[in-house]
Amino acid sequence: MKKYSIGLDLGTSSVKGVLFDGENVIKSCSAPFEIKTCSLKGGAKYLGFSADDYAETVFVVISDLAAEVSGKISGIAMASASGNTVICDRNGNSVLNVYSWTNAPFVEESEKVYGIIDKKCTAYVSGWSYFGTFPLAHLAHVKIHEPEILESCGKICMSTEYLLYKMTGKWGIDRSTAVPFYLLEQETGKWHKPYLDALDLTEDKLPKVYESGDLLGKITETFSKKYGIDKNCKVFLGSFDHPSGAIANNVVNESELLLSCGTSWVLFFPYHDRKKLIENGLLCDTFLSKEKDLWGAMSSVAQISKNIDKIIENNISKTDKIKLFNEYAEKAERGAGGLKINPLTDAEKDFSAYKKENIARAVMEGAANLLKEKLDFLQTLGIDFNSVKMAGGPSQSKIWVDIICYTINKPVEVTYGVDSGAVGAAIRVLE
Repeated sequence: MKKYSIGLDLGTSSVKGVLFDGENVIKSCSAPFEIKTCSLKGGAKYLGFSADDYAETVFVVISDLAAEVSGKISGIAMASASGNTVICDRNGNSVLNVYSWTNAPFVEESEKVYGIIDKKCTAYVSGWSYFGTFPLAHLAHVKIHEPEILESCGKICMSTEYLLYKMTGKWGIDRSTAVPFYLLEQETGKWHKPYLDALDLTEDKLPKVYESGDLLGKITETFSKKYGIDKNCKVFLGSFDHPSGAIANNVVNESELLLSCGTSWVLFFPYHDRKKLIENGLLCDTFLSKEKDLWGAMSSVAQISKNIDKIIENNISKTDKIKLFNEYAEKAERGAGGLKINPLTDAEKDFSAYKKENIARAVMEGAANLLKEKLDFLQTLGIDFNSVKMAGGPSQSKIWVDIICYTINKPVEVTYGVDSGAVGAAIRVLE
């Protein structure tokens, strides 16, 4: 008898999900959620979204997938970009709109709470250098502008843990998803006391720490009845999104690379030397550190997709934009007639004097060149790759894959494409 699992990929502004049977994606679906400007009582602004609306969006996706097999789901797991902060009361209900990871850095608040933060120090603690945003900064923002919330709250977590609690009634976080939380010591799996002390927080206000793939619990009876899922369905801890995509695409050994092209374009690869990764400014995930002594390394072209979208909408089309973008790029010659576009620096420029075909091609070539710059840097560290897989929306475009192949001078394979993160989560359930 076949077992079915549901894997979720919780992105920056949308959720993707797959129904998986161990080999094939039976069904996939997605839904957006809205990031908006929110305010604390004193008027301090931040970008965020409703925790309950977000949860309902995710749970409806789960319900739609489960309906395909009459709710007979053996397990659910999530991959998530995370970095979104949720503060709950003692009953597990959100007391504020969720802080989105896309906020601009809260520099002033962070320095008042933590002092000047050494980026390398945070990297050695959590695996990531400090960017002035993500939960460490969000919590400083709350502490400065509305400190009574932290004093009286029951639980502090990220959006993924909030979903897990609403599904199972249990609080849990895995060491991979916890990386952008910054509060967890990556190597020990313990909460980092200096940051907690600066925020006047105690460990009982944080979720219990698990490993990726650990069982958290079964769904509650209430969740089962409301969303039409078998009451014996189990919920497992997942991981950060890029390592989940690597699991789906079998990028599990050194010299293997995953190009994960979402909101940010990320080069993810397994590597044995955590210190070398951190000393050279690369992000580090727990990945297979326990099983194979391999950490997950990440180098990113941050939030490039927003700039690409802006260039497309301003210079190609605002409607049916992805389809037209690909069609125009396919008509252009290599080199885009001499036009060069750097999506990171040229998003506001007017390219109306150029053919749309060349604009589309130049954007793709510009993005590919940014990836190549990252690969060239890795080569200077003695890191090279024999195998390259690609995931995310651009992996669905043959012309874009071809351009990347040519630019980095390596074959690029696409397996699960845009579903990679969700499939990687689903695989954890069936392991």
